Amino acid sequence: MKITIDKDFFEKTILTATSATADVFDSLCDQIETAALDAVIFFFPVETKAENLNEELLKEVKRYICFKTFYNGIPLLDLVLTPTGFGVVSNQNLAPASRDRVDSLRRLVGNCRDESVDRVLEMLPSLKDWGDTIVARFRIGSLFYTAHQLRDYAGKPEALRSDLHQLGPAIAEAEEIIQSHISKELFKSLLEKIRKNTLADDEIIVLHALRRAVGFFINDKLPAFRREIDDVVNVIEDNPDKFPTYKDSTAYKVKHFEHYQNDKDDTTYFFG
Repeated sequence: MKITIDKDFFEKTILTATSATADVFDSLCDQIETAALDAVIFFFPVETKAENLNEELLKEVKRYICFKTFYNGIPLLDLVLTPTGFGVVSNQNLAPASRDRVDSLRRLVGNCRDESVDRVLEMLPSLKDWGDTIVARFRIGSLFYTAHQLRDYAGKPEALRSDLHQLGPAIAEAEEIIQSHISKELFKSLLEKIRKNTLADDEIIVLHALRRAVGFFINDKLPAFRREIDDVVNVIEDNPDKFPTYKDSTAYKVKHFEHYQNDKDDTTYFFG
């Protein structure tokens, strides 16, 4: 799959890069192509065709490519290498921006890039057959796969993807504990249905509760974490037919195993 970005789209996405000429866009063309290739590899299996993407998804992927390109290109746009070292391109009509303003712009563009990643990941499960791919298992391998989820469930309104990566070990630890209570089979099934966008209403309720539980865990609110898990276990125990994956799991069978009763009406009844 090949995704192309034209000057008009790039400048509408990155207003700072707007130019009366094509100089800025032309200087970044190679980086745009590289970012586009990286985006395809990151989000899609090799067999995906651009024409199969809906307009909204394709637009968001292209926005991500623009943000990533500009973020990587900002430090290079006004620098030239001379025999005596690096210099700043001079312009008699414009004063160079301060280092702080450039750094602020780069942080903003980086945040926009990460927000775009989250929006793409939220849309991908609606893409036909995407949820069955290896890429899907990599991108959605946890209950928390966007920074939005940290904001919604973990009380972190300013969370970015960098926070998601930093909290990855704690999230993984919480999910291991969750699996020991609801079974690995049910946990795996929930992730598969997230990727395929096929969660039933009862499963959505459980998913929200589990995300709240992880939020409590990473904020060191362990009593609340345990209560939330207990509530989930009660829900699935009271409604086993709504959670057949759990009902068929080893954890369920162990929990509901009945020892043999020595009944006198049984043909194998033992006297004694």
